[in-house]
Amino acid sequence: EFHNLEYQRAQDALAAEQARLEGDPQYQDLQKQLVAARKSLTEGETAKQIADRQAQLAALDKRFNVADLNLRFVKSELEEAWYELDHARENGQPEEPRRARIDKLEATRVERKKLFDDLTHEKERLDSEIKELQAGVKTVEDKITEVAAERTKLEQKVDGMVVLHLGPIKMLQVPRIEQTVIEEYDRNAYNQPIARVDRCVSCHTGINKPGFEDQPNPFKTHPDRETLLAKHPPDKFGCTPCHDGQGASVNSVAQAHGDVPFWEHPLLRGEKVQARCNKCHMDVADISHTEHIAAGQKLFENLGCAGCHLVEGLEDLSKVGPYLRRIGAKVDPSWLTRWVTNPHLFRPSTKMPNFLFTPEQGTAVAAYLLKASAKESAEWLAQYPAPAGVDPKNTALVTRGREITEQIGCKGCHAFAPGEHGPRLGAGVDQPASAAPAGGAGDTDGASAGNVQTISATAAGAKGDGSAAHANATATAAGATGAEAQEGAFRSSKDIAPNLANVAEKTNGRWIFHWLKNPRHFSPVSRMPSLRLSDEDAAAVTSYLLTLGTPKPEPAERLAALAKPETIADGEKLVRKYGCAGCHDIPGMENESRIGVELSTFGGKTVEELFFGDRYDIPRTWDDWTRNKIRTPRTYATERIEQVMPQFDLPDDDIKELKVFLTSRSEHVVPVKYRYKPNDVAQKQIVDGERLITKYNCTGCHQIEGKGGFIRAFYQDNLSLAPPAFYGEGAKVQPDWLFGFLKSPVPIRPWLKLRMPTFNLSDDEAKTIVDYFAARAHNEAPFVYVDTNAIAPENVAAAKQLMSPDYFNCFSCHVQGDKNPEGPPEGWAPNLAMAKHRLNPDWIIQWIHDPQKLSPGTKMPSFYPGGPDDILGGDEDKQIRAIRDYLMVLGTPAADRVGTQVAQTAGGAQAQAAH
Repeated sequence: EFHNLEYQRAQDALAAEQARLEGDPQYQDLQKQLVAARKSLTEGETAKQIADRQAQLAALDKRFNVADLNLRFVKSELEEAWYELDHARENGQPEEPRRARIDKLEATRVERKKLFDDLTHEKERLDSEIKELQAGVKTVEDKITEVAAERTKLEQKVDGMVVLHLGPIKMLQVPRIEQTVIEEYDRNAYNQPIARVDRCVSCHTGINKPGFEDQPNPFKTHPDRETLLAKHPPDKFGCTPCHDGQGASVNSVAQAHGDVPFWEHPLLRGEKVQARCNKCHMDVADISHTEHIAAGQKLFENLGCAGCHLVEGLEDLSKVGPYLRRIGAKVDPSWLTRWVTNPHLFRPSTKMPNFLFTPEQGTAVAAYLLKASAKESAEWLAQYPAPAGVDPKNTALVTRGREITEQIGCKGCHAFAPGEHGPRLGAGVDQPASAAPAGGAGDTDGASAGNVQTISATAAGAKGDGSAAHANATATAAGATGAEAQEGAFRSSKDIAPNLANVAEKTNGRWIFHWLKNPRHFSPVSRMPSLRLSDEDAAAVTSYLLTLGTPKPEPAERLAALAKPETIADGEKLVRKYGCAGCHDIPGMENESRIGVELSTFGGKTVEELFFGDRYDIPRTWDDWTRNKIRTPRTYATERIEQVMPQFDLPDDDIKELKVFLTSRSEHVVPVKYRYKPNDVAQKQIVDGERLITKYNCTGCHQIEGKGGFIRAFYQDNLSLAPPAFYGEGAKVQPDWLFGFLKSPVPIRPWLKLRMPTFNLSDDEAKTIVDYFAARAHNEAPFVYVDTNAIAPENVAAAKQLMSPDYFNCFSCHVQGDKNPEGPPEGWAPNLAMAKHRLNPDWIIQWIHDPQKLSPGTKMPSFYPGGPDDILGGDEDKQIRAIRDYLMVLGTPAADRVGTQVAQTAGGAQAQAAH
């Protein structure tokens, strides 16, 4: 069927090309020229000359053939004579008569050879003259061949598809098995390498052929064929290493796709095909077509999944939850009881899951946390007294605090109002928890959308079930309103940093003030950086935050229970049972182990290994089980079997991404020779760096290679006031400078109110980020040395002239040391006196040559090509290098000294010339 389709497509293309040629004036003109040229060969003087030479050639051919035959005869006789001579010598017979015969025959051969050569030359002369007379036709035919090259190509393609002509019947290629053998790709039960056999292309015959993108499977061209199949050619990699399925089978579609009982690796559909990318690629976040698995891994790491579940490669991730060793100094006890009972009622976008505690259980956990943290909380309070100057009733102070949060970059991480989002971990769309997930008949991963467990009262009788009845009962018992209870059933993509709406309900001004001054003074592992606020600014921001919400005391009997020993003891049991120490640093819980099952090979589990509980309505597939497990984790609990995984209330898009990541966790290990390994060290540097950049939410402020920059949305009117975007940062800045800047930031654009915070990075963390940018820029030896003594004085003088108001006027925008440009700060550019320590000299040359190429959208103008002709002989490369050299000494005595030296030298030369 495909061969018929391909043949028809080729014929249609040939017909279309023929029609195009018939409408092409150039082709039609050439056809007319060809007719005229051919006509000239049969009429007129040219035809007579050709006929005359052809007649001579015909007569000559007869003589030539006779001469050729006679020459051959004499050569044969010579061979015979030489044989007779050799035979005579061997038998002792006389040589003279035989030698005489050879000499006579040789003389005859020479005579006949001369005649043959003369006739050959005459024949070639006549042939050449005839061709010259016919050259006009050949020239036109060659032009037609060139113009009609595509038609010729299509004709050959059509002819090549026909293997047998039987009159009007054309037999096309006979379908055959196409097989790819992937050597040593799998291992047998004895751990010996064995080949994998793929025959997928036997049916998917158009997979690596352009032009069939609009066809249904199996005739369809592979999506983005030029990118994906160019790097993963099917004749080398096959298909199943990426797509799974039963590649060796050709008996039926179901068998080939592995959609049969007990086949453990059925075809991966939709976004799940990305689940195999990380088998060969270490860095899935930095290559194309891996957005789903990259997002799934990011969610898995940052939601704290590895705190409960061991996953190979993610064993040593830091805890994602807040530091609880001093929680008593931070939060209001009433708020803590409500938060533990159901955090989603207070903040739907929190990463903290809902453990579906009863009010009594929530109180018990809060009681234990307050008791366990009492000693360290008291010590912290003794060291950090209540601040002066905090007044949430002072309107001017509150306004000032709000302005500071809007100016210094807080919105790069935090939202400040209910319903608002800061930067998110996932890309899912918020939705009510009872909403059915997208999918159904069009669901790409094979799960049945209609059988996804919603939070309803259907299974309310199951122990620990996350039903709406349970959630509402919990919310009501906790004192929440009906509106809050409804919000608690809201499924939201999670924010990287907490939404600060209603923060005053949670904490107090004393803690906020000291937290703002330096978060590490409270939590040594905090991701929150220091914004280097003065006491006055910190007091203003604290006053503003204290207007966001009000404390809500719990009933007296519930608060009294916090101090009861039995309540505290119950809380400790719950904290251990539910694995709270997997995400939080809790006093007394330092040695707790993970409570969840290992997921290193979860993607390879069979349906028989999955427990569906009493959910007989859910199809028995890995996809359906996994989706429901993530969406409503306790849906498989029964009267006899309890489950403790908490409710994350993730939107369906985020669940899909997590499912792709979990699919990728399988036992199969791809042999090293098939993996992508351009530079394993650089790949690891990129992976480690991206993990750290996510941890500290660098992309909340900065665009990195076009990704991120959440806060830039607030600066659309003037992006020059936003944090800088990074393109090729590893090639741009000197590594030593970047390391020092990350450790202790200094203002690069001090006129901006926005500021780079101090993250208190360790040396290893700062080096990881430096290495990350270097690896992204393919900078394998990121070391910079500038010998300023070797800078030519003439270059400095030329650069000063180029950068002056008479030419490029660089300092009309750029700060020069302590000298600011004229005009408003919005138009200022970075301090060029810092360039010698900050910028890579080679990068400066590239930047001056083409700023837009290195940083699309930059306000920096391009001066080249088009540089002045009267400086350095108009040599633009020399001019650019001169500017670079000047920047390497700008702001140092050397800059003025070499400039003066050049001026003095020039003055002396002029004086001598005058004499």
